[in-house]
Amino acid sequence: MTGYRGPKPGTAISFLDTASDTLAPYTKYLSKNKLVGPFVSAIIRFGFFLGFIVLLMSDHLLRAIFRLMIGKHPTGRYFSCTNAMDPNIQLFDHSIPRTIHLENSELFKQRKQLVMTEQNEGPESRALTGLLKRPKYSVPLAYTLAVASKLVYEDVEVIKYELAKAGFDERSFRPIAYKNICAFITEKDDDILLVFRGTNPLNIQNYLTNVSVYMTEVKASWGPMGKVHEGFWTAMGEARKKRKSKKTVKETYFGDEPLNIKIELINTSIYRTVISAFQGAAKIIKFLTSNLFHHVKEPIDSTWIGPDIDIRTHSMYAQAEQYIMELIEKEDEMSDTKSQRRRSGLSHGGSRNDGVNNDKMKRKKRLFITGHSLGGALGTIFLSKMLQSESPLLEYFAGLYTYGQPKIGDAEFSRVFSPRMTSKIFHHAYNNDIVPRSPIIGDYYTPPGTLVFIDSAYNITLYPPNPYTNEPVPVRPISYLHLSGLLNRYVISRLRNENKIRILFRVIFPFFLNDHFPSDYIDSLRHGTIHWVIMGAGGIEGGSEEQHLSVNKRNGPRRYSMVDVAN
Repeated sequence: MTGYRGPKPGTAISFLDTASDTLAPYTKYLSKNKLVGPFVSAIIRFGFFLGFIVLLMSDHLLRAIFRLMIGKHPTGRYFSCTNAMDPNIQLFDHSIPRTIHLENSELFKQRKQLVMTEQNEGPESRALTGLLKRPKYSVPLAYTLAVASKLVYEDVEVIKYELAKAGFDERSFRPIAYKNICAFITEKDDDILLVFRGTNPLNIQNYLTNVSVYMTEVKASWGPMGKVHEGFWTAMGEARKKRKSKKTVKETYFGDEPLNIKIELINTSIYRTVISAFQGAAKIIKFLTSNLFHHVKEPIDSTWIGPDIDIRTHSMYAQAEQYIMELIEKEDEMSDTKSQRRRSGLSHGGSRNDGVNNDKMKRKKRLFITGHSLGGALGTIFLSKMLQSESPLLEYFAGLYTYGQPKIGDAEFSRVFSPRMTSKIFHHAYNNDIVPRSPIIGDYYTPPGTLVFIDSAYNITLYPPNPYTNEPVPVRPISYLHLSGLLNRYVISRLRNENKIRILFRVIFPFFLNDHFPSDYIDSLRHGTIHWVIMGAGGIEGGSEEQHLSVNKRNGPRRYSMVDVAN
């Protein structure tokens, strides 16, 4: 087997050392020079700003090109570059079978008891099986949230159209943006949905957020929370300062407001006319220069939510938390006049996990958080900020489902979520998707909660955290020595159902990037099957081939618990 041979490590290091030594005097001079330094810095910032604008314009150009192959959305909008390969958007699919052994406690308990009687169930495995609790996971719900994570890449008008078509409350819909991250909040019956957008392929600032991999330490009033990805943590922003009014128990939010300048022109005399005109012109020039520099220094993409809405002032976390609380409080005020029975919401396929009739359940709002790629990371950050601030939303938290999300924190951060919370957290990793395995540097650890690993054959396996340490199970490394991408027989069998853009992307991009697109996560949840729930006390990896062979051969005592939940 012939592989690429790059330069020797010593040669590369010598080259970098030489370049660093050569450039050091120049950069030192520029940083100290009060005239040349700021001028060069301004040129670099302006060049970055121009590149930012050019890429955003390229996004519109690509959408127009893709329209020639896939047409327009019924709203007249072009599909996003991310979803052009699969423009079909169907938020609910009632043909997806329910996994009854995961949705019913008694049936799951029976499967556990069956495992305890197997001959190859050793003492350690039997103890783990006894500790294994039913993951509160629903495939139909996971599918719906995956489609929502795909939908958020589209324009706001497209999102509103598709949500209305699926029966969501149009009045509750609210798009939210903060600098260069976006999300939307919507409601269906008694379920509230918070969806974060992933990386816009043509937004430089999103990439800068992704590559800001320096880890920052996070603390709460109740103790340390570990270290997290600085770019993700900063992008979410902080909660607004709260002040409690003496007259009411409700909390009022305070924060900086957008700058509005008022100019007064007086024409009572020549003197007042000239002076007021000069004062007004001075204010305009000051306003223009200071704010124009600010926009060039830190460019933002306002095309998603519109240019008339301020997306710099109030953080994503503050906006989302406040609006969700408004939806909950509004419902609480109306609860005396409405039926107390729970409405189904997202439970079309049985996301209420005990098979209990919703009509018999006490009515209460449920909050679901979801996102793909960067959106999944932001969803986990949002939940961690809820935990840090002891947000009242914790009472309504019902699930976090992420798809292809990167690592966001160290091992301490992944353990800080209680078992009660991690039983509702599911991060999906499809086959050789490179993003859930990144970053590979530093102390980054796998995200909290249960790993849902999906292989190329659409076999779905759940890996709950270590019951003794609450540490999540890492995903296996990328397999480079197996037939992947266009050489994989399962991928080949699905090509006839894919459009030209998807096939083109499979040719252009390597297999570990192709496995990251939201369309594969959605298709695998729609057509896949859950077979196993596997839990260990350390030393296992999600999707490991050795565990797969152990499933088939069942040779020797196992050191981890395996419960068959297939229908």
